[in-house]
Amino acid sequence: MEKVIAGLGVGLLFGFVLQRGRFCMYTAFRDILLIKDLTLFKAYLLALTIQAVLIHLFEELGWLSLSAPSFVWLAAMVGGFVFGLGMTLAGGCSSSSYYRIGEGMVGSFVVVVMFIIAAGATSGGALRPLAVILRSVQVDMGESPATISHILGLSSWPLILVLFIPLALWLYLSRSAPPQRGWAWKKTGLLLGLVAALAWLASAWSGDVHYGLRMTGPSASLLFYLANGDPDSLNWGVFQIMGVPLGAFLAATWSREFQWRAPKPHRLMQQALGGATMGVGAVVAGGCNIGNSLTGIGALSLTSLVATIFLILGTWSGTYLFFVRRAG
Repeated sequence: MEKVIAGLGVGLLFGFVLQRGRFCMYTAFRDILLIKDLTLFKAYLLALTIQAVLIHLFEELGWLSLSAPSFVWLAAMVGGFVFGLGMTLAGGCSSSSYYRIGEGMVGSFVVVVMFIIAAGATSGGALRPLAVILRSVQVDMGESPATISHILGLSSWPLILVLFIPLALWLYLSRSAPPQRGWAWKKTGLLLGLVAALAWLASAWSGDVHYGLRMTGPSASLLFYLANGDPDSLNWGVFQIMGVPLGAFLAATWSREFQWRAPKPHRLMQQALGGATMGVGAVVAGGCNIGNSLTGIGALSLTSLVATIFLILGTWSGTYLFFVRRAG
């Protein structure tokens, strides 16, 4: 019961914040290149900063235990880049695709279905050998955590103070233009960071692995449960991803933005391909834009940092191939 309460509760909050903030990390990364706009990227940085400070404080208090997986650099590079390309085809990241289902977007539903199928196939199906081979190439860290702070020879707090405090000050002093729809980026980033930190506590309280917001693993677990009926597949993250479209639906209904919308057939096929590509890339990289770029970097994971760098490069490459070059 704790898994249901924790997962659905966090998922509802997450979906509500995503919808009201119009938050999409694909858009955040794409707009840096396409229209030279940092609005959503600043919301992402603010959320990342708040989460990083809070979860390390929670660890100091003994409320949770942070850990970083081994440094699978090749999988992070390949998976991150492939995921970035997939986002461009899908027209959104994994989290925005989930929340847009709650707005009535049929295309996003197709993206999520294909993301779930591909994530399951790469985690424990026909494509699993691909992930195993790529993730077998790693740097042996011994018993040391594969964190950014460890590589730099620092403890976590000095690195957080050096990186995130100046960043927080810059974000605080940044101007916040009135949004056309939804919340301003500062409000979105603040609430998203708080929900992201809460997710770590919720996972610990539910008795599950201590980890925050994530989309990839729970999506694969949902497929495994539907395929074999194994109740052990229903971890708290599965209920979290179920809560996202529900929370977004409540937000969209409250703001009178819910509307059934379907793309043209050729665009739907493109989105389906994008969803499948994201699913493969996310499993190979060990996470998506949420599991790596928000949650993983917040825990100072070195793999997540590398995956995010290549995710952004994949997004920019896809943006150039599918938008800039064609427009030119």
